[in-house]
Amino acid sequence: MTSIWSIAQAHPWFGIIYLVGLMYILVQLIQLYYLIGYKAKFENPPSEWPMISIWVAARNEAENIGDCLSALVNMDYPKEKLQILVGNDQSTDETGSIAKKWAQEYDFIQVIDITDNDSGLKAKARVMAQLDGHAQGDFYLITDADVRVNAQWAKTMIQSLPENVGVASGTTMVKSQPDYKGWDQIWAHLQGIDWTYFMGLLNVISYAGVPATAVGNNMIVRKKAYWETGGYASIRFSITEDYKLYSEICNKGYGWNNVMSAGVLAHSVETKGFNALLHQRKRWLSGGKELPWYWWLLFGVFGAFYLVVPFTMLGIALFEIFGYSDIPSTGDLIFWLMLLWLIKWLLQGLQIALICNKVGEKAPQWHWHVLYELYLTLITLGTAIFFASPKKTVWKGRKY
Repeated sequence: MTSIWSIAQAHPWFGIIYLVGLMYILVQLIQLYYLIGYKAKFENPPSEWPMISIWVAARNEAENIGDCLSALVNMDYPKEKLQILVGNDQSTDETGSIAKKWAQEYDFIQVIDITDNDSGLKAKARVMAQLDGHAQGDFYLITDADVRVNAQWAKTMIQSLPENVGVASGTTMVKSQPDYKGWDQIWAHLQGIDWTYFMGLLNVISYAGVPATAVGNNMIVRKKAYWETGGYASIRFSITEDYKLYSEICNKGYGWNNVMSAGVLAHSVETKGFNALLHQRKRWLSGGKELPWYWWLLFGVFGAFYLVVPFTMLGIALFEIFGYSDIPSTGDLIFWLMLLWLIKWLLQGLQIALICNKVGEKAPQWHWHVLYELYLTLITLGTAIFFASPKKTVWKGRKY
């Protein structure tokens, strides 16, 4: 068998492909090292729980707002120390009326109808900037209307915020609903694996001592830190406002914390449909232009792997089948590529299992990991094409 080094010398292009694969495996090994050593650290419960304000951004979430508020109301937290602010962002469905029915039943829920103003803010940042003036808490917990938190969420988030830390982010996962069948179940499961892996990456970067970003549907901000930055009103337009606030707080000298534990776990509804998912990814990447270089290095390695390795293998196989290939040792080429992919796949699956264990979730069975590879390949290709296109990003029915 021809060695991988001999192939790389004879065919520099394949050498580059192998290098991409080896870099991906190196990143996986580093992630695995930090995941194995990761242990969430929490402060002791305070003698008296502080006043908190929970901000919920809601636009056309009639299907989800009731479940979201039900989870928040049923948290294990003193109701006299709880304020829930729902920002109804000009919804065209029944979101506002449903939320107001909850507000009539619980006096700690307040619904704010978000209006157009001359602040220049758009998207979720405008909602948050209009909620902060109503906030009475010493801590601001931020989530979305399509998220369900667990009963210990508020208490555990507060305990993840030591005195020197200004912002912390919990763990959000997508979970298939019990009534999902067929394609809906498959789609939700694959997004769940995707979110799990991404959550692990965020926490690994943070655990390694590098500020990552917050998850905008599962974060807590210290009141003092929030207002020192000027809050969302001071953030120029960004469709990834969670990262902007996170980085501004870090720039003020505050510490950060990204946490993996059952207490900070929340579940989000999946993004429905391939097209909607592409818009979500383009929105993330568009806002990600402000991310530091190491994020783009990771994106580059991940993207290059899924854009180059599988399609190179497919191309070699097709040329060989139709007799157009004049490359010697074709079988060896594919063997080494498949070996790299297998190692990467096993390391990735082990990481996902470790992450699930740390948050008390059941790890996906291995056949889901096989489908996940196909999912990642298609999503990466689709995202690359869509990101390069001039088509605008759509978020909650609005174009940006």
